[in-house]
Amino acid sequence: MKALPLVLVPALALLPLTASAQRFGPLPANTMRAHFINVGQGDATLLEFACGTVLIDAGAENATTEQALLDYISDVFQARADLNNTINSIVITHNHIDHTRALQAVVETFTVNNVVENGQRANPDRTTTGEGDVNFVRREHPDIWTQIDDAQIVDDAGLWLPEIDAVDNACNNGVDPWLTVLSADLAEDPGWGDSRGEPEFNDKNNHSIVVRVDFDEASFLFTGDLEEPAIETMLLFYENTDLLDVDVYQVGHHGSHNGTTMELLQTIDHPELAVVSMGRCDFPRQGPFNAFAFGHPREIVIDLLQGVVDGERTVARTVNVAEGVRDFHQETMDEAVYGTGWDGNVTVVAHSNGNDYEVIVDTPAVPTC
Repeated sequence: MKALPLVLVPALALLPLTASAQRFGPLPANTMRAHFINVGQGDATLLEFACGTVLIDAGAENATTEQALLDYISDVFQARADLNNTINSIVITHNHIDHTRALQAVVETFTVNNVVENGQRANPDRTTTGEGDVNFVRREHPDIWTQIDDAQIVDDAGLWLPEIDAVDNACNNGVDPWLTVLSADLAEDPGWGDSRGEPEFNDKNNHSIVVRVDFDEASFLFTGDLEEPAIETMLLFYENTDLLDVDVYQVGHHGSHNGTTMELLQTIDHPELAVVSMGRCDFPRQGPFNAFAFGHPREIVIDLLQGVVDGERTVARTVNVAEGVRDFHQETMDEAVYGTGWDGNVTVVAHSNGNDYEVIVDTPAVPTC
């Protein structure tokens, strides 16, 4: 993978028309934006193209960040009247609440053409944590709901579905985004063993939908909350391909110790930049579901990323990383590793020639944890 120049543009610098990248507004056909939206300890990424949008996950930490997600998507559409408040497809990587909490609100607020999920639930007729919003769509909007599983991936070319790759070259002379599913819900245990006395196969994280996004020469990888055993299975399946070799990596499982491996990063092959979707370590600390309680992102993963990411920040930033649960310290980040818990909303602007990536961040104050 060739080394690519990287530009960081603080969000406050967007007001002048001379800014090198814009977070909101019209897009030329050869440009896309990936909005890693700050939803606290959760996951929601809006892919914006000249011809449409795709949302990967609709999570949020709480009611406040759920509203922040709706407001952010509204801001995108307000600046893009041509998109008609329409999300072409929503991909729910797996049914945990930090990936689904805002799904019903998104479907009720905007026009949504497709919702795709992996069907991994405790019981189709029973709502458990994270499943309520997906069950709502399945029940109330069956016309837009699609379930996929790993059996549909029949070879190492991955799976293409029109319900996911729902943005085509509809804009004259534009670039056709290409979305490929690389992993999904497995029907049988590949022999993953146990973790903490529980079978790894019972963990919804390991059934996450994995999506590769190609925008001509630009490329992104989203692995949901896939953990080590499922990552190993995926690597073996694609070992004779370059489908996991990408420029931009959304760090798996919010930067958890078990969501990124050295073998995966070696296969990704020196990404230009990486983005962690996670909460701030200082807010909130009530209950068990927050970045402080989970210890996200883990130092071991951040160290791995710093060793392989090719790009650098134009301005170094102090960030918080965890040695374990409820155990954080600060360090200086020079490399192009970004986090919604450090940088607020993170927007990656990519061009179809793959020659450069621009990153727009919010630069909130650094918390003490």
